[in-house]
Amino acid sequence: MSTDLLPDEACGLRERKKRETRRALNLAALDLVEEKGFAAVTTEEIAARAGVSARTFFNYFPSKEAAVIGTSGEELESYAAAVEEDVPGESPLESLHRIIAGMLAPASVDPEVRAKRRRILLGEPSLAPALVGNNIRIENALTAALERRLGVEPGASLEPRLTVALAIAAVRACIEHQQNGGAGQLERNIDAAFERVATGLR
Repeated sequence: MSTDLLPDEACGLRERKKRETRRALNLAALDLVEEKGFAAVTTEEIAARAGVSARTFFNYFPSKEAAVIGTSGEELESYAAAVEEDVPGESPLESLHRIIAGMLAPASVDPEVRAKRRRILLGEPSLAPALVGNNIRIENALTAALERRLGVEPGASLEPRLTVALAIAAVRACIEHQQNGGAGQLERNIDAAFERVATGLR
């Protein structure tokens, strides 16, 4: 009897393997930075700790900064594609709310990775420029996706960039509120923040 996988099954296995490798590299980067400090860690060490080649490392992340922060190009493309999809009866802001809520949902967030990343980002000021650059990259990708969804030329309308910027600012405010000991659950605070933003836009 043949043991060959059907195309869909093979695709599913490849995607799972990619996710596992990406997570292994992310965790390896975080572990090494915690142990040695960011400046002392190399991409070769991250790859070795994750059990892959240095070449494989660069298939997933362009730099050690990106490996620590953890947002891959594939993830960014996935978020942008979700924003670009025009769901009937759903405004662009509601789409951003749904997508971001899904990204931050307990089932989709690895508590171990989140805790490590938070400690490192708070303790490694040298990563601040990379974090800002990552946020700009996300904002630009989501803005471009929303422009395509709305059928406007890049930069022709303020609405897409303003909508994305407001959504990201709302989430950032809720996360910082939580980090500083603020009351409430993150998910509920994000829901409330988006309601207030939507009221303001109306």
